[in-house]
Amino acid sequence: MKIQRILLITISLFSLTMAGCASRVVTNTSTFYKPDYKSQGTIVVTSTNMKTSKSLEFEHYKSKFESYLSKAGYVPVKSPAEAQYIAIVSYGIDNGKGSIETTPIFGQTGGGTTYTSGTVYSGGHHSTSYSGSTYTMPTYGVIGSSTSSYTTYSRAIAMDIVIAKSFLQGEPKVLLESRAKSSGSCSQIVEVFDEILEAMFDDFPGESGRSRRVVVRGEANC
Repeated sequence: MKIQRILLITISLFSLTMAGCASRVVTNTSTFYKPDYKSQGTIVVTSTNMKTSKSLEFEHYKSKFESYLSKAGYVPVKSPAEAQYIAIVSYGIDNGKGSIETTPIFGQTGGGTTYTSGTVYSGGHHSTSYSGSTYTMPTYGVIGSSTSSYTTYSRAIAMDIVIAKSFLQGEPKVLLESRAKSSGSCSQIVEVFDEILEAMFDDFPGESGRSRRVVVRGEANC
């Protein structure tokens, strides 16, 4: 019985620890596409920056785009020459915006129990001591304030799907534009990238020309 109790406590503490690591990322998404748009055919994922497209970081994110595009109906390929469409993607985070927040502190400002005591002299060497208490309804209000500072970062992911042939000819014909923007205290996009990308592809492509607010829970280490 004692061992079972220790095991139960250990599991409970582990659950609380894991719950403390959970994050909640709120993302605003919007998508615009042509009336005849269909998510099918071969597609290749590339970056807006040729230097970035060769980095290990982009390769990491590229595979995630390919996975979601595959679920949407596309067939990811490696070369633009064999693709019908090209998904041009970009992502980034700003330097953050600092803010100061002042929070009022509330407490008792008056009333309550008051104690009194003293001595009354009646002349000569005679005196009488007294003590007592009175009670009035307490009053409450602002008794001070606390100040805290925080930084909010804006994170964004963008994706345009164009006809591959038109892109290679230097006159890209855009079929779909998708945007996902989020803000929060996390200063590293790698920690919230999955949640923002999941929000972008939530009910993809969705209704054209509408903005949506998507909440995704994850495990951010910020």
